[in-house]
Amino acid sequence: MKGLKGLASAIVLFGLTVCIPHTNAQIQLQQNQPLVESQISPNQANDNNQATRAKLKKAYDLFFTKKDYRASLQLFTEIIQVEPNNQYAYLGRGASYYELRNYQAAKVDLEKSIQIDSSIHFAYFFRGLSNHGLGNKTEAIADLQIAANLFEKDGTKDMVQMTINLINKIRNA
Repeated sequence: MKGLKGLASAIVLFGLTVCIPHTNAQIQLQQNQPLVESQISPNQANDNNQATRAKLKKAYDLFFTKKDYRASLQLFTEIIQVEPNNQYAYLGRGASYYELRNYQAAKVDLEKSIQIDSSIHFAYFFRGLSNHGLGNKTEAIADLQIAANLFEKDGTKDMVQMTINLINKIRNA
């Protein structure tokens, strides 16, 4: 499981811009370049509340940079209380629960993220890892395959290969 956790962290770090693409949007705004829909912050589509966006960014910073999963979990929970349909807050909280080895809580939040938006690669990815942590090998492989398909659809070939490698590792375990 420790090898899977390390691989998961590497994959998540690689895909950081998928979870909070508003960084790219801010850079383009500073350069006065036009934005396309995929570059807009995920929660801007749900709510233009700048405080919520800032809190979401801070929570992801705590998760990715500081690896402070308890603090990020708390911030994601606060966001969910204000925006109960924020799929990225559920994704972040689910990933935080996963890193804290609370696989059942992770799975519940990741399922909610998927229910709100079924196109989020990392929701399936972390649900797959959570299923693996719960001993649900078949469900883990199925979720990871969906994640790989979504990565492929978006043209992120490195992520596709990394996810397929993870599927093979689980199959052969």
